[in-house]
Amino acid sequence: MTDTPTIQSRAELSEILRQKGFRLTPQREKILDLFYELPEGEHLSAEELQKTLRLENSDISLATSYRTLKLLASLGVLRELDFAEDHKHYELARNPKSPHHHIICLDCGTTEEFESDVIMQFAESLAQNRGFDIVDVQLKVFAMCKQHPVEETRSTKGH
Repeated sequence: MTDTPTIQSRAELSEILRQKGFRLTPQREKILDLFYELPEGEHLSAEELQKTLRLENSDISLATSYRTLKLLASLGVLRELDFAEDHKHYELARNPKSPHHHIICLDCGTTEEFESDVIMQFAESLAQNRGFDIVDVQLKVFAMCKQHPVEETRSTKGH
């Protein structure tokens, strides 16, 4: 994988921004703080971020949130995730050298994370054989959780 830093603390997040030539504005700092404080495995969309900011009486606009999320994702500080919804989700890229993957229920949206050395080995081999440098590896498995069996979903949604 490319040289994306492993993020250990909020101070390191701030340093990454400075090294890349971006100012650490109060708005960026607040958004970084929120992502750093999220429990591991939590993802936020721009809209969910905005709700959280409002609960904390922040006046950061939705447009600023979107721009900041895109910037932090482009710098490798956040991972941008697409769960086949109408919006992206974001999470802190805590260890880009050991990415995790997601299994997502198509009915209720429940998302679970998992890691796989086999997937990473395959991705590294594929990239190397084709002359690419890996930036990120994201496998998404779309399935039905145990609360929404496939047979039940097919019979109830068809009527």
